[in-house]
Amino acid sequence: MKLGITGLGRAGKTTVFNALTTRSGESASPGGQVVAALGVVPVPDRRLDWLSALYHPRKTTHAQVTYMDLQGVPGMADNKREYMSLLLTHMRPMDALILVVRNFADPALGPPDPDRDFRELEDEFLIADLASVEKRIEKLDAELKRGKKPTGAEKELLDKCNEILNAGHPLRTSPQLVNAPELRGYTFLSAKPLLVIVNNSDEDDSMPPVSLGSAEAAVVRGKLEMELAQLSSEEAESFMQDFGIVESALDRVIKSSFALLEQITFLTVGEDEVRAWTIAKATPAIEAAGAVHSDMQRGFIRAEVVAYEDLKKAADYAAARKRGMVRLEGKNYPVQDGDVINFRFNI
Repeated sequence: MKLGITGLGRAGKTTVFNALTTRSGESASPGGQVVAALGVVPVPDRRLDWLSALYHPRKTTHAQVTYMDLQGVPGMADNKREYMSLLLTHMRPMDALILVVRNFADPALGPPDPDRDFRELEDEFLIADLASVEKRIEKLDAELKRGKKPTGAEKELLDKCNEILNAGHPLRTSPQLVNAPELRGYTFLSAKPLLVIVNNSDEDDSMPPVSLGSAEAAVVRGKLEMELAQLSSEEAESFMQDFGIVESALDRVIKSSFALLEQITFLTVGEDEVRAWTIAKATPAIEAAGAVHSDMQRGFIRAEVVAYEDLKKAADYAAARKRGMVRLEGKNYPVQDGDVINFRFNI
């Protein structure tokens, strides 16, 4: 699960990246080249912590999410055309996008306007997608004139994309269209799930009145959160109390990232390892078994399942079984977030 962090120059996207990945400053840019900085972040999960305290495994493995920030772009704030070209190219492989908009005063840029900044970036995504669609339609039309018969519904689907984009709407508003098999190879930017982070000043934790359409939104005090990320757990707790921070940006943005991509976690336990596994919502048990090991999927018999809340209420697995909280599920059972599963299999 990879999310690319985007934003106009001086919006604070690298500050947000550092807050998420507990880094400080920008990555060095060798030879003035652009650096796609990646940060792999373990997902905080109190359920995993409780299970580890119960089982005392040799290893505890959290789910992970990867964030990407484009750093080292020369004249990022001034050379907008070059920056946007680089940004759009690097963001195409991402599963989702995080768009950082400035909501703090800047001596060089003046008062903030989150609405304007959001629309400016969103328009860039629409224009880039429209160029891709029109180029492909032109090619298909040329092939048709040469007598080549169209195969499938690609042309018809692209015409619908063209209509949506020309109307000023992102393709994420039509998920069935962009998920059609004929369009699977396209990396439409406006089709990607989008989380908007409104980057506030240190003193402001309120959401400004912004119109974001189909995008999700969260408020972050970027500089404050970056300082918080550099502290020890004891110092961080005191810091959060002083500034009225109930939950860190890391926790909130990661939760929003999972929700954005409709991802959940199930849990496996044992003496060797307690682990969280990331899967798509409503994944069948047999496919969830494959996330652990291909042999489990191939030889799947049953999934022995107990909900985390039931297990915690019972205090341990044996007690949960005695109370009838542990159940056997078949291969088509849709795995739920927080299920603790033992896969029975035979190969």
